[in-house]
Amino acid sequence: MDYKGVYYSEYLQLDKILGAQALESDKHKAHAHDEMLFIIIHQAYELWFKQILCEVDTAIDIMKKPAVNDNSDELQTVVHRLNRVIQILKVLVHQIDILETRTPLDFLDFRDFLRPAGGFQSSQFKILECK
Repeated sequence: MDYKGVYYSEYLQLDKILGAQALESDKHKAHAHDEMLFIIIHQAYELWFKQILCEVDTAIDIMKKPAVNDNSDELQTVVHRLNRVIQILKVLVHQIDILETRTPLDFLDFRDFLRPAGGFQSSQFKILECK
């Protein structure tokens, strides 16, 4: 097999990610500058939720075993993964600081175009709550 390598943009599928911001305000010919920020922040949240679920799922799989030794590598893996979740959650909290750089009026420029959408519709967040 001839290995040709992988390129950064292809590996990360940047064409898909960077093309995934369709502003509703533009569809209504009422461009709202801060809508891009809003979309990117929320897409980043969803990506981080995906990683959190990955970490939590592996921790749950280990803890489902009939017995886990207190000094085992497996328990250390659980601690490591859950500590990673804590760090990700800190990042998510700091993302709110970025959102707060908009004014309420900036949000109102496009909020009506988003109805009935809302963050409470995040299926990954609901799954995480259940876990």
